Amino acid sequence: MAAGDATENSAILWTRTVDSDSNVGVVTNLKVELSTDSKFRRILRTFYGRTNAARDYTLKINATGLRKNTKYYYRFRSSDGSLSPIGEFKTAPAPTERVPVEFAFSGDADGRWRPYPLTQDFYKLKLDFFVFLGDTMYETEAKGSPAATDPFTDLHQALEDYHRKYRENLEAVTADGEAVLNGDFSSLKTLYASQGMYTILDNHELGNKQFINGGAAPGTPPGRGVDPTNPANDANNTDEFINKTEGFRVLLQAYSDYHPIREKIVFSSDARTNNTQQLYYAQQWGANVIFINLDDRSYRDIRLKKPDGTDDTGPRADNPQRTMLGKTQLQWFKQVLLEAQAKNIPWKIVAISSPIDEVGEDGGKSWIGGYRAERNEILKFIADNRIENVVFLSTDDHQNRINELTYFSDPNNPNSRSVVPGALTIVAGPIGAGGPDAIADHSFSNVKSIADKLVEAEIARGIDPIGLDPGFPGLQNVFREGDPNADTLRQPVDFYSPDTFNYAVLKVSKNGKTLSVDVYGIDSYAANTFLTPSQTGKPRRILGFQIQRK
Repeated sequence: MAAGDATENSAILWTRTVDSDSNVGVVTNLKVELSTDSKFRRILRTFYGRTNAARDYTLKINATGLRKNTKYYYRFRSSDGSLSPIGEFKTAPAPTERVPVEFAFSGDADGRWRPYPLTQDFYKLKLDFFVFLGDTMYETEAKGSPAATDPFTDLHQALEDYHRKYRENLEAVTADGEAVLNGDFSSLKTLYASQGMYTILDNHELGNKQFINGGAAPGTPPGRGVDPTNPANDANNTDEFINKTEGFRVLLQAYSDYHPIREKIVFSSDARTNNTQQLYYAQQWGANVIFINLDDRSYRDIRLKKPDGTDDTGPRADNPQRTMLGKTQLQWFKQVLLEAQAKNIPWKIVAISSPIDEVGEDGGKSWIGGYRAERNEILKFIADNRIENVVFLSTDDHQNRINELTYFSDPNNPNSRSVVPGALTIVAGPIGAGGPDAIADHSFSNVKSIADKLVEAEIARGIDPIGLDPGFPGLQNVFREGDPNADTLRQPVDFYSPDTFNYAVLKVSKNGKTLSVDVYGIDSYAANTFLTPSQTGKPRRILGFQIQRK
């Protein structure tokens, strides 16, 4: 079960029904009961629905008429009286309420690292919400789990296989990689039921093929894409897009079937955006926080390639016609930021699937690697309009790092690099994926050595090095595991963890003046070993800091 996309008075409640003996999906009439009491002594709201075989026996219910700023417990009841476990979620506070807000985020759940013991204690966190920030499953092969079928081979089978991959990430797993209904630890099941969620689409939900560039030209057959080495294809100025193809639609259906997200259509004069599923939105959480969920997959232009197949991050990436968000979403985003600043909302939290910082070895998927003009336009807009305390959240790079953000105040002058005042980016994760497992030595000295080498390369390129500047406005109480002098030194390693599976917890104080950031993680482990919580130990605090507003 899961709850998601909460507003002040509603939330999407999701479940899937199976036969308990065979673990095969079944069509079932259900009702969902809501209470503010975990023992359900008083049921406040009841909603009805029926699971859908065409959507892999899942059901989504829009629970409306709820109280603002209220924790709800929910459970599903079948027609024969069978009860689901109990889930929790919270509705958003009213925009005028000054309340503390606490949430977490991470992403990248590759089935080779099931059952994701990092998530074992999520029910203890008592979060207002969790942001599942992309790559919520991998379509690739894992031990005991074949890769999903290529959509160009068989669309129907691809849909079934993507459904299977989402299911496996919610089920227990044996030592041989076999997904089972019952087991010692059921992968992401605890995470899903422990609080409400907001979810982002990324590349693996879209098969990591040309579908990941929803705004690019469809090519032949539709969805295969066009030649990414040809500069004529760098910006799609036609009225045909990958996001309108059948293959994209099927993969997006699988994603929608397995997440508690609202399903609505955008109607726009912009052909790139018109008649697409709207995955971008904003939700205010009281007077202190606005959460902005961007979709940087459905509308982006093609990922640039060289003839040898590697990313082309050269001058082609500066093309001002290239877009990540699309015209409609970009203008919407700017307007949301302006309105948030006008309303004096202290913290603007922006979730994006692709990192927006610059580390020096950035691939073509990232903003700085492939979509530089739009990146600079956004960051310059934030600086020019004095939009305060914008915090970008992302995953996808399979490491944890915190950076301030720089841009060119004069896009035509490479010597005009400036810091976006008060803005920062937090890259977290993975929940379980490749990269951190390549680092076997988890000692602080080794991680510091890795950080120092990265910083040396960044400085040589004229790039602002990783980590927050020691004089970053309002920075205080810096903590880093293994560094007793972190708050004094504030060195790059104090904001960097490349060797752990982790998530970040953000807390905004009741008065809105303090943002606290803490990263919790476990040491990475090898793929296809299927370690359980008893084998990895509990997540521990890796690093943390606070930002104090004036």
